[in-house]
Amino acid sequence: MRFNKKITLITLVSPTGRNEPRETAKANVWADVSDVGAVTKLTALTTGQELSLSVIMWRREYKGYTHAEYLGKRYKIVQTGSANNELYIKLLLERG
Repeated sequence: MRFNKKITLITLVSPTGRNEPRETAKANVWADVSDVGAVTKLTALTTGQELSLSVIMWRREYKGYTHAEYLGKRYKIVQTGSANNELYIKLLLERG
């Protein structure tokens, strides 16, 4: 596995009222970032999700983050799951 791209993981907490969400945690990590496969993208569309990216990273570095930034764009982490082995985690990201 080649982790050759850097992403920023963020935890956003939504306050009450009309205030903007605030960051409570942030970490820069190395990962393998790619487009989502066609089958995964179509399956997600049936549930109302528009997946944009797939990220594979070290599992120990993921601590329940809610969002990610990559190439200046913010994404919501909508699903986590297994990767090639137990050392890695796969994140599915949706723009927004």
